[in-house]
Amino acid sequence: MPHSPAFIPSSKRLHFSPVTPADFAELLAVYNSNPDYMECAFGKRAVTVQEIEADHLENLALEDSYSMALRESANGNIIGIAQFILCNPRDKQPWLGLIMLHSDCQGKGYAKEFLDCLIDWYRENGYTSLHLAVLAKNSKVVPFYEKYGFTAYEEREHERLGRVICMAYAF
Repeated sequence: MPHSPAFIPSSKRLHFSPVTPADFAELLAVYNSNPDYMECAFGKRAVTVQEIEADHLENLALEDSYSMALRESANGNIIGIAQFILCNPRDKQPWLGLIMLHSDCQGKGYAKEFLDCLIDWYRENGYTSLHLAVLAKNSKVVPFYEKYGFTAYEEREHERLGRVICMAYAF
């Protein structure tokens, strides 16, 4: 497999760019527009810029990981974030760690548009599957992934996040 290929720059309605510290203030609005997820993932309904920075650095500490700002093509505003990795050290599989959209932008097809691009990119780089884990406390998103074609293959306990549902999509 190639080492850290560049991710595609855009889709029909979105631009993708690596998250930088200059993005943290805009990302704060994205994170905090999702208080139920913040409760599941961080144990509180709102986070700080420092916690976003720590989350970003934790993701990038893994080799071959990506943290991408999702921007609307029309205006350049950040509407979401995606984190993914080419080779999870635990199982050596490619993993999607996070797709989070601002609550105002959910239900408009942006997550599916990003996921289409991500899977095409993995496929073009020689991968045959994508894995993800959904927090059991956030299982309301499982139907989205099942509709896309992901199937659950394991439930396990995560030391910090609690019960997770592991899912995979073969392509």
